[in-house]
Amino acid sequence: MNKQKSNDLLQIVKDNPDLPIVPIVDAEIVGDGYGHYVGAWGGAYVEEYIVCKRYDNLVIFKSDDDVFEALEHFMSDEELETLPDDEDECRPYYDKLPWKKVIIVYINTLG
Repeated sequence: MNKQKSNDLLQIVKDNPDLPIVPIVDAEIVGDGYGHYVGAWGGAYVEEYIVCKRYDNLVIFKSDDDVFEALEHFMSDEELETLPDDEDECRPYYDKLPWKKVIIVYINTLG
């Protein structure tokens, strides 16, 4: 286990005690659906995200700052038709999405 990544996580939790911790698991770990696997700590960050239920629980991170992708995946077709074509004009809609602020901890493959 990477001691620095563990220490970073503990410090982030200490600095943000009210935020939930959300593990993000590398697809290679859960790929074959057999047994249990040992993972490795990846980076830990305070982040905002949304889960798009329309698209098989696709996760979009606010820090990616992809306004159109987030709106396209989260809003209904009817809502999208009413939006302006300019990204700057769409940013207020993007900012109003139900972002959840959490501590993200990446769980990677051991190695």
